[in-house]
Amino acid sequence: MANTSIVGKSELEGAMRLDAEYYMPKYRNAVKAVYEYGSFCELSKIGKVLRGKNPKEYSESGIPVIRAIDLRDITETDGFLLASAEEELFLVKQEDILVSSIGEGSIGKVQIFKDATKCATVSEVSVIRTDSYDPYTLSTFLRTSYGYLQLERRVTGSTGQLHLYPKDIATVMVPLLPPSVQKDIEEIVKESDREIRRSKTLYIDAEKLVLDKLGFKDLDLRHQFYYSVPYKKTREVNRLDAEHYQPKYEHLLQHIQQFPYLPLADVTQIIRNGKTPAAEDYSTEGVPILKVGGLRNTGVIEQCDEYVPASWAQSNTKGAVKQFDALVLCAAHLPTYIGKTGLLMEDLGPLTRAVGELIILRFNNKVYPEFVCVYLNLDPVRLVVQRLTRGNTAHLYPDDFSALPVPLLPPEFQQRITDMITQSWEARQKAKQLLEEAKQKVENLIESKSN
Repeated sequence: MANTSIVGKSELEGAMRLDAEYYMPKYRNAVKAVYEYGSFCELSKIGKVLRGKNPKEYSESGIPVIRAIDLRDITETDGFLLASAEEELFLVKQEDILVSSIGEGSIGKVQIFKDATKCATVSEVSVIRTDSYDPYTLSTFLRTSYGYLQLERRVTGSTGQLHLYPKDIATVMVPLLPPSVQKDIEEIVKESDREIRRSKTLYIDAEKLVLDKLGFKDLDLRHQFYYSVPYKKTREVNRLDAEHYQPKYEHLLQHIQQFPYLPLADVTQIIRNGKTPAAEDYSTEGVPILKVGGLRNTGVIEQCDEYVPASWAQSNTKGAVKQFDALVLCAAHLPTYIGKTGLLMEDLGPLTRAVGELIILRFNNKVYPEFVCVYLNLDPVRLVVQRLTRGNTAHLYPDDFSALPVPLLPPEFQQRITDMITQSWEARQKAKQLLEEAKQKVENLIESKSN
């Protein structure tokens, strides 16, 4: 049945928006619910909406830059692109609200910047700075259906060229919740942040235990400027790039091989790339597909609201993943990103898939998956993995990766690491539940006044 909405001439918002979609019932009902709450105002009355600025170029060091695609999770800045501190950048402040303002699928995503880390942002991100309203409450409202639908309503452009401009975000209608409620929402969101920090601490502690157990701290991994390699060796490995023969790599491998070990191929059932859908094969619902953006710095990978139809998944079994598989970043514009690993801790269903930029590892019973993921994410091990990359743009291939030595540490030690990763994951899940609780509380308050 067609979804129709009759709009009177007096209800048209001038000549600016005459497109029928703008007046769809779901959008009008979202605004109506805020009006019916009784106390409300335009967002421009409680804060400024600014626009970020693109760096002239990115560099290998400098200030992390938050892009629209990064707004899935800004609690981790390690994987962000960097820009020179010498540039004139748009620096975000603590408690700024960041809104993704470009790109189908990510437009309208909202995060509040709570970190003390110095970060910049780009023109595709709008920045809300409040001066008379709690930013935690405002960011929570913008994530509710009543806030998000207003943002979605203000998106302009056609498919592939969608934009959400600061001037339009500023016209969103915001319910003026009582100060006591704002305080409650702020506390719930901050409790979520504490759980995120606890999750990170548990993971960092697990990494330190493995580093200490393997004795990596005492290794000399300095870059050497002069060394020689027999021509015969270059023929054996089919590599002529000088970096591949840096002595530090051999030192690392010899050190790892002091322990009982097996090559990665012998501790896994599967080592293969996923499969990347064509742009037109993605959908707004269906079965989850895991992407590079889901990799977290706590050794896990999460689903990021990306989907493909079940029919596509059924005809593309190469990228099949299941709970406790590890996903390894194998293609990037810089080698330093290669090797980042995340364990899939949850069961997302039998048709779950992963993209081709990720290598899928499915372990056998010779190792604990959680331990191997921590091991693969250690900086010294990442160096060894990055050594295996090929091509002008860095690519790690399963055949090369499969020879990586994996130390067979005592089962009780691997179990200890597993317990810590599980606790880290549970803390992260609790943080998500708290954010959902805050959002539900705001929605319930709005709906309590709605006719």
